[in-house]
Amino acid sequence: MKNILARGGIEFLAVLLGISGSLWIDNNKKLADLENERVNVYQILNDEIDAIIDYTTERIQYYNKQDTTIDFLYNNWENFSSELIDDPFDFTYDIFTTGTYMYSPNLSTFDALKSDGRFNLIDIDIRKKFGELFMLLEYINKIENNENQSREELIVYLSKNHSEIQYQYPYHAGINSKFENFLVILENTRDDKTVWGLLGRKCGLTKSRNRRVRLFMEILTSIKENLSY
Repeated sequence: MKNILARGGIEFLAVLLGISGSLWIDNNKKLADLENERVNVYQILNDEIDAIIDYTTERIQYYNKQDTTIDFLYNNWENFSSELIDDPFDFTYDIFTTGTYMYSPNLSTFDALKSDGRFNLIDIDIRKKFGELFMLLEYINKIENNENQSREELIVYLSKNHSEIQYQYPYHAGINSKFENFLVILENTRDDKTVWGLLGRKCGLTKSRNRRVRLFMEILTSIKENLSY
Protein backbone atom coordinates (compact mmCIF):
# COMPACT_ATOMS: atom_id res chain seq x y z
CA MET A 1 0.00 0.00 0.00
CA LYS A 2 2.81 2.33 0.93
CA ASN A 3 4.53 1.63 -2.39
CA ILE A 4 1.32 2.37 -4.27
CA LEU A 5 0.89 5.64 -2.40
CA ALA A 6 4.55 6.49 -2.97
CA ARG A 7 4.21 5.82 -6.68
CA GLY A 8 1.02 7.86 -6.77
CA GLY A 9 2.73 10.74 -5.02
CA ILE A 10 5.65 10.66 -7.40
CA GLU A 11 3.32 10.58 -10.40
CA PHE A 12 1.33 13.51 -9.00
CA LEU A 13 4.52 15.43 -8.36
CA ALA A 14 5.75 14.68 -11.85
CA VAL A 15 2.47 15.94 -13.34
CA LEU A 16 2.62 19.03 -11.15
CA LEU A 17 6.20 19.76 -12.14
CA GLY A 18 5.31 19.20 -15.77
CA ILE A 19 2.43 21.64 -15.61
CA SER A 20 4.54 24.18 -13.72
CA GLY A 21 7.37 23.82 -16.22
CA SER A 22 4.97 24.23 -19.12
CA LEU A 23 3.46 27.35 -17.55
CA TRP A 24 6.93 28.74 -16.85
CA ILE A 25 8.02 28.18 -20.46
CA ASP A 26 4.78 29.67 -21.77
CA ASN A 27 5.11 32.69 -19.48
CA ASN A 28 8.72 33.25 -20.50
CA LYS A 29 7.73 33.04 -24.16
CA LYS A 30 5.02 35.64 -23.61
CA LEU A 31 7.49 37.93 -21.82
CA ALA A 32 10.01 37.48 -24.64
CA ASP A 33 7.34 38.24 -27.24
CA LEU A 34 6.26 41.32 -25.29
CA GLU A 35 9.85 42.54 -25.04
CA ASN A 36 10.37 42.02 -28.78
CA GLU A 37 7.19 43.98 -29.44
CA ARG A 38 8.34 46.75 -27.11
CA VAL A 39 11.69 47.01 -28.91
CA ASN A 40 9.87 47.08 -32.23
CA VAL A 41 7.62 49.93 -31.06
CA TYR A 42 10.62 51.91 -29.86
CA GLN A 43 12.29 51.44 -33.25
CA ILE A 44 9.16 52.59 -35.06
CA LEU A 45 8.91 55.67 -32.84
CA ASN A 46 12.59 56.44 -33.27
CA ASP A 47 12.31 56.37 -37.07
CA GLU A 48 9.16 58.48 -37.08
CA ILE A 49 10.65 61.07 -34.73
CA ASP A 50 13.71 61.34 -36.99
CA ALA A 51 11.40 62.05 -39.94
CA ILE A 52 9.43 64.67 -38.01
CA ILE A 53 12.63 66.34 -36.77
CA ASP A 54 13.83 66.64 -40.38
CA TYR A 55 10.47 68.12 -41.41
CA THR A 56 10.43 70.50 -38.44
CA THR A 57 14.01 71.63 -39.07
CA GLU A 58 13.05 72.62 -42.60
CA ARG A 59 9.98 74.48 -41.38
CA ILE A 60 11.92 76.34 -38.67
CA GLN A 61 14.48 77.52 -41.23
CA TYR A 62 11.67 79.17 -43.15
CA TYR A 63 9.99 80.48 -39.97
CA ASN A 64 13.24 82.16 -38.89
CA LYS A 65 13.42 83.93 -42.23
CA GLN A 66 9.75 84.84 -41.98
CA ASP A 67 10.24 86.37 -38.53
CA THR A 68 13.13 88.47 -39.85
CA THR A 69 10.98 89.77 -42.70
CA ILE A 70 8.08 90.66 -40.40
CA ASP A 71 10.41 92.44 -37.96
CA PHE A 72 11.96 94.42 -40.80
CA LEU A 73 8.56 95.49 -42.11
CA TYR A 74 7.31 96.74 -38.76
CA ASN A 75 10.59 98.33 -37.76
CA ASN A 76 10.50 100.29 -41.03
CA TRP A 77 6.74 100.72 -41.43
CA GLU A 78 6.86 104.49 -41.87
CA ASN A 79 9.50 104.53 -44.60
CA PHE A 80 9.91 101.10 -46.25
CA SER A 81 9.97 101.10 -50.05
CA SER A 82 8.96 98.12 -52.15
CA GLU A 83 11.38 99.31 -54.85
CA LEU A 84 14.36 98.96 -52.50
CA ILE A 85 13.58 95.41 -51.40
CA ASP A 86 15.80 92.87 -53.15
CA ASP A 87 13.09 90.29 -53.76
CA PRO A 88 9.64 91.84 -53.27
CA PHE A 89 7.88 88.61 -54.27
CA ASP A 90 9.70 86.62 -51.60
CA PHE A 91 9.21 89.42 -49.06
CA THR A 92 5.48 89.51 -49.75
CA TYR A 93 5.29 85.74 -49.45
CA ASP A 94 6.73 85.90 -45.95
CA ILE A 95 4.20 88.39 -44.63
CA PHE A 96 1.11 87.42 -46.62
CA THR A 97 1.00 83.65 -47.12
CA THR A 98 -0.57 81.34 -44.56
CA GLY A 99 -1.37 77.96 -46.12
CA THR A 100 1.82 76.88 -47.86
CA TYR A 101 4.01 76.79 -44.77
CA MET A 102 1.50 75.68 -42.17
CA TYR A 103 2.92 73.24 -39.66
CA SER A 104 1.42 69.80 -40.23
CA PRO A 105 3.73 66.90 -39.27
CA ASN A 106 2.59 63.40 -40.11
CA LEU A 107 1.48 61.72 -36.87
CA SER A 108 -0.42 58.84 -38.43
CA THR A 109 2.02 56.24 -37.10
CA PHE A 110 1.58 57.50 -33.54
CA ASP A 111 -2.19 57.41 -33.96
CA ALA A 112 -2.00 53.80 -35.19
CA LEU A 113 0.14 52.76 -32.20
CA LYS A 114 -2.32 54.41 -29.82
CA SER A 115 -5.27 52.80 -31.57
CA ASP A 116 -3.96 49.22 -31.27
CA GLY A 117 -2.62 49.70 -27.74
CA ARG A 118 1.09 49.26 -28.52
CA PHE A 119 1.75 52.86 -27.50
CA ASN A 120 1.36 51.71 -23.88
CA LEU A 121 4.52 49.61 -24.21
CA ILE A 122 6.75 52.69 -23.98
CA ASP A 123 7.84 54.38 -20.78
CA ILE A 124 5.16 56.45 -19.04
CA ASP A 125 7.39 59.56 -18.88
CA ILE A 126 7.85 59.42 -22.65
CA ARG A 127 4.11 58.98 -23.11
CA LYS A 128 3.61 62.16 -21.09
CA LYS A 129 6.01 63.98 -23.41
CA PHE A 130 3.99 62.79 -26.38
CA GLY A 131 0.89 64.11 -24.65
CA GLU A 132 2.56 67.53 -24.48
CA LEU A 133 3.34 67.30 -28.20
CA PHE A 134 -0.24 66.48 -29.18
CA MET A 135 -1.65 69.31 -27.04
CA LEU A 136 0.89 71.78 -28.42
CA LEU A 137 0.15 70.78 -32.02
CA GLU A 138 -3.56 71.29 -31.41
CA TYR A 139 -2.80 74.80 -30.14
CA ILE A 140 -0.54 75.49 -33.15
CA ASN A 141 -3.38 74.50 -35.48
CA LYS A 142 -5.75 76.89 -33.68
CA ILE A 143 -3.25 79.72 -34.08
CA GLU A 144 -2.95 78.98 -37.80
CA ASN A 145 -6.72 79.02 -38.22
CA ASN A 146 -6.88 82.40 -36.50
CA GLU A 147 -3.99 83.63 -38.63
CA ASN A 148 -5.82 82.67 -41.80
CA GLN A 149 -8.97 84.40 -40.56
CA SER A 150 -7.00 87.58 -39.78
CA ARG A 151 -5.52 87.51 -43.27
CA GLU A 152 -8.99 87.34 -44.78
CA GLU A 153 -10.16 90.25 -42.62
CA LEU A 154 -7.27 92.34 -43.92
CA ILE A 155 -8.06 91.42 -47.54
CA VAL A 156 -11.74 92.31 -47.11
CA TYR A 157 -10.88 95.61 -45.42
CA LEU A 158 -8.50 96.62 -48.23
CA SER A 159 -11.10 95.70 -50.84
CA LYS A 160 -13.78 97.81 -49.15
CA ASN A 161 -11.70 100.82 -48.16
CA HIS A 162 -8.86 100.97 -50.69
CA SER A 163 -10.38 99.50 -53.82
CA GLU A 164 -8.83 102.15 -56.08
CA ILE A 165 -5.34 101.25 -54.96
CA GLN A 166 -6.13 97.56 -55.32
CA TYR A 167 -7.42 98.21 -58.82
CA GLN A 168 -4.24 100.10 -59.65
CA TYR A 169 -2.01 97.38 -58.22
CA PRO A 170 -3.84 94.04 -58.63
CA TYR A 171 -2.23 91.12 -56.82
CA HIS A 172 -4.64 88.22 -57.21
CA ALA A 173 -6.45 88.54 -60.55
CA GLY A 174 -6.68 90.51 -63.75
CA ILE A 175 -4.25 92.05 -66.22
CA ASN A 176 -0.87 93.10 -64.80
CA SER A 177 -1.63 91.21 -61.60
CA LYS A 178 1.50 90.52 -59.56
CA PHE A 179 1.65 88.88 -56.17
CA GLU A 180 4.22 91.39 -54.93
CA ASN A 181 1.76 94.21 -55.65
CA PHE A 182 0.33 93.44 -52.23
CA LEU A 183 3.49 94.98 -50.79
CA VAL A 184 2.92 98.08 -52.93
CA ILE A 185 -0.64 98.30 -51.60
CA LEU A 186 0.68 98.22 -48.04
CA GLU A 187 3.14 100.95 -48.94
CA ASN A 188 0.30 103.11 -50.25
CA THR A 189 -2.02 102.45 -47.31
CA ARG A 190 0.51 102.66 -44.47
CA ASP A 191 -1.17 105.76 -43.06
CA ASP A 192 -4.33 103.73 -42.42
CA LYS A 193 -3.87 102.50 -38.87
CA THR A 194 -6.49 99.80 -39.39
CA VAL A 195 -4.32 98.26 -42.12
CA TRP A 196 -1.40 98.42 -39.70
CA GLY A 197 -3.48 96.77 -36.96
CA LEU A 198 -5.00 94.01 -39.10
CA LEU A 199 -1.66 93.10 -40.62
CA GLY A 200 -0.09 93.25 -37.16
CA ARG A 201 -2.70 90.80 -35.88
CA LYS A 202 -1.97 88.42 -38.75
CA CYS A 203 1.82 88.68 -38.40
CA GLY A 204 1.64 88.43 -34.61
CA LEU A 205 -0.15 85.12 -34.93
CA THR A 206 2.45 84.01 -37.47
CA LYS A 207 5.28 84.68 -35.03
CA SER A 208 3.33 83.03 -32.22
CA ARG A 209 3.01 79.88 -34.33
CA ASN A 210 6.71 80.00 -35.15
CA ARG A 211 7.70 80.21 -31.47
CA ARG A 212 5.57 77.23 -30.59
CA VAL A 213 6.96 75.13 -33.42
CA ARG A 214 10.41 75.77 -31.96
CA LEU A 215 9.08 74.56 -28.60
CA PHE A 216 7.64 71.52 -30.40
CA MET A 217 11.14 70.84 -31.70
CA GLU A 218 12.60 71.04 -28.20
CA ILE A 219 10.13 68.44 -26.92
CA LEU A 220 10.81 66.21 -29.93
CA THR A 221 14.54 66.39 -29.27
CA SER A 222 14.00 65.55 -25.61
CA ILE A 223 11.94 62.48 -26.54
CA LYS A 224 14.60 61.42 -29.04
CA GLU A 225 17.31 61.65 -26.39
CA ASN A 226 15.32 59.51 -23.93
CA LEU A 227 13.95 56.99 -26.42
CA SER A 228 16.33 54.14 -25.64
CA TYR A 229 15.42 50.53 -26.18
